[in-house]
Amino acid sequence: QIKTLLEAADKDWSLVEPAIFGTLIEQALEEKERHSLGAHFTPRAYVERLVEPTVMQPLREEWERVQQEVYILVGKDKVEDARKAVREFQQRLASTRVLDPACGTGNFLYVSLDLMKQLEDDVLHKLAELGDKQGLLEVGSVRITPAQFLGIEKNPRAVPIAELVLWIGYLRWHFRQRGKGVLPPEPV
Repeated sequence: QIKTLLEAADKDWSLVEPAIFGTLIEQALEEKERHSLGAHFTPRAYVERLVEPTVMQPLREEWERVQQEVYILVGKDKVEDARKAVREFQQRLASTRVLDPACGTGNFLYVSLDLMKQLEDDVLHKLAELGDKQGLLEVGSVRITPAQFLGIEKNPRAVPIAELVLWIGYLRWHFRQRGKGVLPPEPV
């Protein structure tokens, strides 16, 4: 078993969608248990139909307003005020919490994390465009992390899987952005 585990660890898992764990747990449940729990894996496309209007749309609308404000401030040669507005939005994004009251294996939370990380990337690029080198160092500790994504689940076997899915998603995002040689600032 250890040999098999080592062989698996040597494989490139970077393209594996963490949501596959939902399918695995669903298949591991007895039909009666699956029915009593209401356990059913929901594909990403369906999850996005819920995440987009409830989580992302309000955040993107706020980001649009901040970008308009930044455009006006830069036009008035108030670049430091523009940077401050972007940093404040980054702080808001990093303090936003998402709750799934029936999280199962965490697919809703994972998709929310992934989409919010994409928005965070846009925010960090805007800071870079504004010439903010120090701000990028400062916001290193003000980042979206799995701790912002909370779930309630009555199936105790699903809970550690949901946590694992979130951390895999977070680490995948981190290594895509920073490279495999740069470890994340906080331990898993």
